[in-house]
Amino acid sequence: MTSDERREALKVALMPGSREAEIDTLWQPMQQIAMRLRTRYPSVTFVTVALNEEREKNLKSRQIPGFECQYTVDSVGETARLNDFSIVASGSATLQVAAAGCPMVIMYQSSRILWHLLGRWIVKTRHLSLVNILAGCELVPEFMPYFSSVEPISHSIESLLEDRNKLVQISNSLYKLIEPLAKKNAGDEVAKIVLKMLD
Repeated sequence: MTSDERREALKVALMPGSREAEIDTLWQPMQQIAMRLRTRYPSVTFVTVALNEEREKNLKSRQIPGFECQYTVDSVGETARLNDFSIVASGSATLQVAAAGCPMVIMYQSSRILWHLLGRWIVKTRHLSLVNILAGCELVPEFMPYFSSVEPISHSIESLLEDRNKLVQISNSLYKLIEPLAKKNAGDEVAKIVLKMLD
C-alpha cells in the first residue's frame, strides 16, 4: 500500500473517556487534533466512542465548529479493531485498545497546579499510562500529567502515521503485551484484570 493509499483509508478513533471530568478537559483538544490531522490527511475519517446515548448527546453538544465525525455507542475494544489509530483518554480504555492491537496516543489532563502540589510527590513511576506501566517502557506516546498545547500531540501522531513499519511494530507489541490475558478473558475484561495486578 502506498503512502497516498494509506492516507485515503485512514480511520482514527477518538476516545475522550466516560467521566464528565475527562470530557470537560479532553474532548475539545481531541477535536482540535483531529482537525489538524485532516489538513494533512484530507480523506481521514473519525469516529467517537460514547459510553451511552446520554454521553453521545453530551459530546455532540460540545462539538466545535468545523469538526466532523461519526458517533457510536459501542465498546472501546470493538471500535479500536475497526480503526487504524486511536487517541485515548488515559485509563482502562487504553488496555482495551491495546488488546485490539490498535496503535494509539494517550492523553491525560489534570490541573497543572494540582500536579505540582501533589501529583509529582505521590506518583513515583516513570510512566503513568497503564499500557506503558505494564510494558515497562514507553510503548505508545503519552502526554501526561498535563499538556498546554495540542501541537506536540499532533506532531507525534503525524510522525507515527508516516512510519508504517513503526505502526506495525507497535501493533504487534500491543498484541503480545495483552495476549496472555486476552486468551482467557474477553477484551473488555482485560483492563479489570490488569488493574488488579497493578494494585
